Amino acid sequence: GTMDAIRQADAAALQGVEGIGSEKAPVIVEQVVALAPVIDKLIAAGVNMTEPQEASAAESAGPLAGKVVVVTGKMTGRLEAYGRSEMNALIEKAGGRAGSSVSAKTSILVAAPSTGGKPSTKAVKAAELGVTVLTPEDFAELVADYLA
Repeated sequence: GTMDAIRQADAAALQGVEGIGSEKAPVIVEQVVALAPVIDKLIAAGVNMTEPQEASAAESAGPLAGKVVVVTGKMTGRLEAYGRSEMNALIEKAGGRAGSSVSAKTSILVAAPSTGGKPSTKAVKAAELGVTVLTPEDFAELVADYLA
């Protein structure tokens, strides 16, 4: 939430952030240390280094409120025309947060069927972690009120 927290975080702490894994975390720590003079100049110039905490109406309501949703594969059914950016926008519109990788923080994985019938690596990881896996059709029903 703040630049001070980022500057004080070690690689282990950064791995707790959605989307940051064991390879990215130490690189981020190194980059933040290397950028310390620039960050100090920005702070001295009055740049706000705190993440806004405004909760929009969409974030506090909707069928995906408080949930992290990861999407994998080409959508089918009512979502067939939706690409990655449209799916992310739909997730946020329904109150959720779009994730890029499956982790313990993931609430739902929307997994389109693969052409070979073999589950994706994200679907396998979701099953291992006990994450709810929905087909595009089931997900469309869940967010039906938010579809264009």
